[in-house]
Amino acid sequence: MASQLDDDIKNKSIKSVYLLYGTEQYLKKNYRDLILKVLFPEGTEGSMNYTVFSGNFDMKELIGTARTMPFFADNRAICVQESGLFSGKGRKDDLEMLSDYLEKPEGTTKLIFLESSVKKTLKAVKQIEKTGNLSELLAWKGEKLKKWVLSRMKRNSLEITREAYDAFIEMTSVNSENTDTMLFMDNELDKLISYCAGAGRVEYEDVRAIVVDCASSKVFSLVDAIVEKDEKALIKIYSDMLMTKEDPARIISLLEQQFLKLLETDSLVSGTASLQRMEEVIGPEWMVRKQRRLLSRIKKEDINNVLRQANRYDLLIKSGKMKADDALVALLLSAVRRK
Repeated sequence: MASQLDDDIKNKSIKSVYLLYGTEQYLKKNYRDLILKVLFPEGTEGSMNYTVFSGNFDMKELIGTARTMPFFADNRAICVQESGLFSGKGRKDDLEMLSDYLEKPEGTTKLIFLESSVKKTLKAVKQIEKTGNLSELLAWKGEKLKKWVLSRMKRNSLEITREAYDAFIEMTSVNSENTDTMLFMDNELDKLISYCAGAGRVEYEDVRAIVVDCASSKVFSLVDAIVEKDEKALIKIYSDMLMTKEDPARIISLLEQQFLKLLETDSLVSGTASLQRMEEVIGPEWMVRKQRRLLSRIKKEDINNVLRQANRYDLLIKSGKMKADDALVALLLSAVRRK
């Protein structure tokens, strides 16, 4: 578990084996580095006690290395990257050798596996979960994400306004079809911090000028333009999406999701739902605020009309009666030119 992982690092009590998995490359590598920092305070550069294996490695070589005493040090560490060993697709002999080793691991050797997917029913995985640490690392959200961003800002003598923070999260929140949300955020944070170095504060305009929109955030921008009836902004956003070769059919689907969320928000706001309940359904507080603002600028009948048109054009695309890009243009123009 990730919470136990944090405790191990905080208490400098590193277990014999870690299996860190998931699509968040940033988090996997970050936790690997934190574990290594505990084991090797002076760093691993040039160390004879740190070995890296990748892909389809030789398990006998790994076990041999793991059984070797560290060279004039207290610990030896082995990092295995994207081996596919725990996916449940073959490599049974390797898994058996690893299971045998895990029955009685060397106390001075620490194994760190970084994998994309894990089949939890495998014997070796169950052993790691029982005696080591098995952690699925998902993109941070809510207060944990906010604390991370603010700490990055603070280390660079910067503050960030509420509006700038909300814009940053919206523009870098990769949708579920993508991966590496945290890695994308990390790269954009580096750019933003460099751009604002010495200014003392990150403003909304700084975020809009520097941070790259991911696909889902461009859809948020499309919704903004539709609600505000800003045809000029809508055409620019659409042109940008064409340049990045976004799938028109997928954009229609994402637009439909966002307008459905507006209806959900309207239903909650019209009732007696608490802020906590709205956050459970809609998303974090900044999203609730934004949805409520959008609702104040568009009629419910217009939301329903966009949804009807999205469904209509989706059917036309699937039946082959209309090209996806033509359907998207028609949908966007009908939505933004509403009376």
